[in-house]
Amino acid sequence: GEPDLSVTVNGLKMPNPFVIGSGPPGTNYTVMKRAFDEGWGGVIAKTVSLDAGKVINVTPRYARLRADPNGSTKSPIIGWQNIELISDRPLETMLNEFKQLKKEYPDRILIGSIMEEYNKAAWHELIERVEESGVDALEINFSCPHGMPERKMGAAVGQDCALLEEVSGWINEKATVPVWSKMTPNITDITEPSRIALKSGSEGIAAINTIMSVMGIDLKTLRPEPCVEGLDSVPWVVFWSMSIYC
Repeated sequence: GEPDLSVTVNGLKMPNPFVIGSGPPGTNYTVMKRAFDEGWGGVIAKTVSLDAGKVINVTPRYARLRADPNGSTKSPIIGWQNIELISDRPLETMLNEFKQLKKEYPDRILIGSIMEEYNKAAWHELIERVEESGVDALEINFSCPHGMPERKMGAAVGQDCALLEEVSGWINEKATVPVWSKMTPNITDITEPSRIALKSGSEGIAAINTIMSVMGIDLKTLRPEPCVEGLDSVPWVVFWSMSIYC
């Protein structure tokens, strides 16, 4: 017979250890269902927050990073530059899709990725609502480089150990399912905030989110890539998260 690939992590039994990272493959019910149909043991959904109305994703928001330093279109693609934000779909829509997925695939692991502003009540409300949808665990987005740092979200928290400790405390006093903190690589020493997240109650660490990179330039127009009506934002290279569990 075939080998048994099942694993148990933080009390969650997966048919195999292969998990889709939070990003485009976890955007909606259709793509997450496809992942389960193809045999993936778990899916981490696209990050959600309470007010999706504040999130505006534009297109195009991806650009190819080629291996050839001159950007030859024939050279291999080694990464994707992106200016993508978290989910811009209404939270209630995402929660309904989580419920449907758990109903159809009770033996698969569905993990909700969440991110919220520097507000204890908002974090608690988001955790409660996402847990009620039936997710098996929570991934805390302390890593998104486009996480609206002026509102103390995403990597702005993961890069500030004092802030990380405070917010992690709020999260872990409320959560009743395993919590995995997703850390940013764009910091001098990723082990320091990771230890603080674990000390504050997180069951595991997810690594990593996107890595800083140099933005591509269209040498004919001198516009950066990806370009939206002549404008652009901070550049990053997409490497969808790899997970490390403790």
